[in-house]
Amino acid sequence: MGVKLLPLSVAELSAHALELEREAGMRYREYATRMRDIGEAKTAEVFEDLTREQDAEVRALESAVGDRKPSELSPWEYVWRLTYMPEKLEPSPRLVPLSPREALQLALLAKRRAEAFYNDVADNARDEVVRICAAEMVEGERQQVQYLEWLLNAELREEKEALESGPDDRPM
Repeated sequence: MGVKLLPLSVAELSAHALELEREAGMRYREYATRMRDIGEAKTAEVFEDLTREQDAEVRALESAVGDRKPSELSPWEYVWRLTYMPEKLEPSPRLVPLSPREALQLALLAKRRAEAFYNDVADNARDEVVRICAAEMVEGERQQVQYLEWLLNAELREEKEALESGPDDRPM
């Protein structure tokens, strides 16, 4: 049985967290732009709000780290990419959402993977302080997952209602 490659210190966990949160902010920014491009202003605004929240989270993490810089990790050392986001290893471009539902689904999938990573660290890291910090990060990710689930469910309800109501004046 192999050994899990988990952060060994708070500095390493901080480096992972900063990368995860920056990645989420970049994704939200791209989705906001994409939603504007396809005429989905309401969903674009949601992703713009999420972008601002992610940017604030990155600033908070950077502030918490203070003068103690996070560990400098090589790209292969971001273990969550290997286990939780294997598509990050492929040179293919990121998926481009074609609808609000797809954008929300992709964002939710990424946040669930981040939550799974932090859960794994909280459950299995050797250092108790790392486990405690990761458990706090799980809670933050869980709140974001719940919000994205709520948004996705609202979008699915809207799609269903639109299908059920349909235009009454369709040609026969």
